[in-house]
Amino acid sequence: MKHLITFLVLSLFYFLSCSTDVQKNQVPNENSEEIDPELLQNEKSLLWKISGENMPTSYMYGTMHMIDPEYYNFTDNMRNKIGASEAIIMEVGGMPNPLEAMAMMSLDSGDVRDYFTPDQMKTVVEFFDKKMDTDPKSFYQLYGNMKPFFIMQSISQKHFSDDAQSYDMEIMSIAAQKDIPLVGLETVTEQLSFFDEIPKEDMAAMIISSIENFDKEDKEMKKMMKIYASEKVNKLIPLINKQSPEFMEYEDVFLTNRNKNWIPKLMTEMKDKKCFMAVGAAHLFGDNGLIELLQSEGLQVEAVATTWPPSED
Repeated sequence: MKHLITFLVLSLFYFLSCSTDVQKNQVPNENSEEIDPELLQNEKSLLWKISGENMPTSYMYGTMHMIDPEYYNFTDNMRNKIGASEAIIMEVGGMPNPLEAMAMMSLDSGDVRDYFTPDQMKTVVEFFDKKMDTDPKSFYQLYGNMKPFFIMQSISQKHFSDDAQSYDMEIMSIAAQKDIPLVGLETVTEQLSFFDEIPKEDMAAMIISSIENFDKEDKEMKKMMKIYASEKVNKLIPLINKQSPEFMEYEDVFLTNRNKNWIPKLMTEMKDKKCFMAVGAAHLFGDNGLIELLQSEGLQVEAVATTWPPSED
């Protein structure tokens, strides 16, 4: 089940991947709720306070769906805010049925070789044999009838340690412990359908690029985890764009359109409930990010320190 959830969130946000030492287990301060003008000006926070006339205060947090343990810092300040909420909003609410998800990940006809040229297929199989400890026979048994983004997910997961942590899973766990309703902005079916909008040749090119640049992307993923952990958002988003030009060609599919579709749902949920929303960090920023879109609805969206004191440059 953990690998299934990893697939769902990481495949959609694979390219969010972070030397200063990361401060861990920093002690929350009772004054950390105060809005820091520098945080707001430089977007140096992943936690944002949402308020409006005649509505309860809600919070929005930009997650990195997977992160190595040394960069993972889930503070008491965060747990308190989540535990005090009346609803927790995430990209997908709850655990999907593994059998249904597997069916949606499977090809309707043909096999994975239909997506690649013979030379490309050879590159993929050789990579899995050498880097993934998956021999050709096992590769076709595992991936032969699966949609090719399942291959991309497996490659991307290789950039993380075996004991990688998940903010999403931790938030779901708190929701279960506190019996807080979990609201999904999308269904698993909707998320998986986004990849069907990518032409076969483009999907193949993305996978080949991930293979050919694997070592480079591995280093960049570590850099991105460090940047994320220190909340240097002003450096995080440009790095995503730089690292993933092929992905950003489909920014409307994976980010912009989804953000706009989420706004009516968010407005409805936050109208009369204290909510805690957790979505991939790339959804928060930019002209079509959730911060701007919520502000355009007349709400105040203000940066809040997740830890105290905020991380330094």
